[in-house]
Amino acid sequence: MTQSTIVDYLVREQRSFAEEPFNVVDALVLATLSYLKFESHEALKVTSVESVALVDVISGTDRESLLRIGWMKGSPHTDDFLEAILNSARFRETRVCLYADEHVDSTEKQFSAVTFLPGDGRAYLTFRGTDGTMVGWKENFNITFRDFTPAQLASVSYASGVASAVEERLAFIGHSKGGSHAHYAALCVSDEVFARTDMVVNFDGPSFLSDPSPRVDDPRFKEMFRKIVPEGSLFGLLLEESQDYRVIGASAKLSRQHEPFSWTVEGSDFHYVEGLRRRAKWVGATLSGWLKTRTIEEREMFIDTVYQVLSATDARTIFDLRDHLGSNLRTVMRASKGLDPEMRHFMVETFKMLVSAAGEETRKVRDQRKTAVRKRRHARYTRVDEGVSEGETATQR
Repeated sequence: MTQSTIVDYLVREQRSFAEEPFNVVDALVLATLSYLKFESHEALKVTSVESVALVDVISGTDRESLLRIGWMKGSPHTDDFLEAILNSARFRETRVCLYADEHVDSTEKQFSAVTFLPGDGRAYLTFRGTDGTMVGWKENFNITFRDFTPAQLASVSYASGVASAVEERLAFIGHSKGGSHAHYAALCVSDEVFARTDMVVNFDGPSFLSDPSPRVDDPRFKEMFRKIVPEGSLFGLLLEESQDYRVIGASAKLSRQHEPFSWTVEGSDFHYVEGLRRRAKWVGATLSGWLKTRTIEEREMFIDTVYQVLSATDARTIFDLRDHLGSNLRTVMRASKGLDPEMRHFMVETFKMLVSAAGEETRKVRDQRKTAVRKRRHARYTRVDEGVSEGETATQR
């Protein structure tokens, strides 16, 4: 079957949810839609249970405002994606409600979620990933030394609030950090809310420093939970200790594979592959190896210091950092020189450990390649020897 993307899927799949039940590709569509700035639409009352048609939000909102910040703003596929939604018979009846968007710099919190009602008897609580703000990215890495973050706690509160406001069955969905929030919320909501839940999907979102709930081993949770990562996944496997995920193909290069528009679709499901790409394995193993060399306190100190240095640039988003890279690098260098000698020594040693971890993984990859080459040569020579022996035997006969 021909591989395609979620945009192709939206164009092709025009059946209603009654004709073709909601599937995991539909879940990725909603996860992608969660990055829209829904407060830009005048009729959508933020945090209100009063719903608005999704197509009205997209068609009735200035596109620049709707895509104010985040990875979708710079993607060449966004316009086609939104047009496909507007022309989709499948999503025509979908409504939007209970939008939340919270930024608190002092507690390093970036949280956003929205609920979609496609009319199939479920309410889809969809959590947004990192929006590109510096605080949002800092929160990403706080999970390497915190058992929970303010946004993770907010995900549980949001789920409880939605459950009390709607009557439908519940599904938790998210991409990137949003996938981690969906995962966390499903594990930590009350038993009453969990009993109404029948789908949890984490698209390339990281795991947790420690299991947040015994529910992680609940057979019912395991049955409804799906974690999906692209073959070049990096961020999505951070702190991941299990193999409880499926790998799908992606057309983009490694650095852009985190974006859903490159993920490959076959029919009403994804195109699954056998495993991660070699480079993704190397990066993942390097990060894991490096984290193991640092204590929880050292991780916190390192990440806080890096954030402090980057904050000297006054950049509000990672896009600000990128767009003025030259001047920002000079500012970062000046800020780094301003660190006290003990902290500067700590930072240098920490970076050395990262380089050492990368070197160790590189050596492992080289050894694995050499072993594989030796095995292939041995197998080839063995076949040749067996062929000669058989030939000699035949001659002797």
